[in-house]
Amino acid sequence: MRLVERVDIREFRGIRRLERPLELGRFNVVVGRNCVGKTAILQALFLLAMPDPSYSIQPYGKSASSYLADLAGGWNRLVYGYSGEASVEFEIGVEWLLEGIIPARRLKVSLQEGRVVVAAEGRVLGGAMLSELAKLVNPHGSVLALYIPNNSLAYSMLHEYAYRSLDGIVKMGLHTRVFRELLRDVVYDRFTEVFPRESELYARKEVGDTAIYVRLSDLGEGVRRFILTYFAVEHLNPVLVLWDDIEVAAHPSLLDTLVRWLARSGRQVVVATHSADVLESVVRAEPEDAQVILLRKDSSDVVYHRSLSLGEVEELLDKGVDPRSLAEGLVP
Repeated sequence: MRLVERVDIREFRGIRRLERPLELGRFNVVVGRNCVGKTAILQALFLLAMPDPSYSIQPYGKSASSYLADLAGGWNRLVYGYSGEASVEFEIGVEWLLEGIIPARRLKVSLQEGRVVVAAEGRVLGGAMLSELAKLVNPHGSVLALYIPNNSLAYSMLHEYAYRSLDGIVKMGLHTRVFRELLRDVVYDRFTEVFPRESELYARKEVGDTAIYVRLSDLGEGVRRFILTYFAVEHLNPVLVLWDDIEVAAHPSLLDTLVRWLARSGRQVVVATHSADVLESVVRAEPEDAQVILLRKDSSDVVYHRSLSLGEVEELLDKGVDPRSLAEGLVP
């Protein structure tokens, strides 16, 4: 399922504009140099979750726009040059579900000095209508989109969310499945389950004929991040998963595991990375409708992009060519 088929971004964060709208597949890997706009693209897509500041969504306990403003350090920092108006225009891929809710497939989110306006064909949509839209598009989940930034505070918030929601996580069997089905061959330790203790989450670890209990915060950073993200994604069941710097603290075996999990989840996925290991993991996993999106920015802060199929990426890797190097030729 593709929630977003196309997105156009203007005056948002460090992107003055996209050279042309960005078309998305079901599984998308965004690569490019530092400061090229990878994070801005993920954050722009996250606005679709709930742009109206007066409505709160999980796991961050506020609207998507308010959460992004907090991450940036203020509403004005979401706008290119810190003044004027930013806009993100979405083309939704589920038009058959929108009849009677909004008048068109295209939604435009505009931000100006903390004011957020969502419109479709010139008709302004209020928070209640957007909330109804989210329920209609995703009746079995709590949010349309989930954004995972490379931010230690964000992972602390995911830990708090998992602790508060552990009854539901346990009911779904996620507390044992994360080790039994996903991490069993990733770590040498034999963990069996996650459970609450002393106001935080612990993992039960079997050592010989006995067991010890390890704080989740004391596990390796990559494993901890994966567990918390897995709990949030499976419990909230978003249609769109946005994960920034997905490779941080992850061994290639863990990357293989998380890419396979995301590929099989049935969700639309957009991840940003600097790592060739991620590209190799995606080629091995062979997600349906997948692409690698190369980004390059010109001197006017216009972002150019090119998409490679997995077949093209695999061919380049087999020849010893780094696919990321092709981004350098994007700007005329």
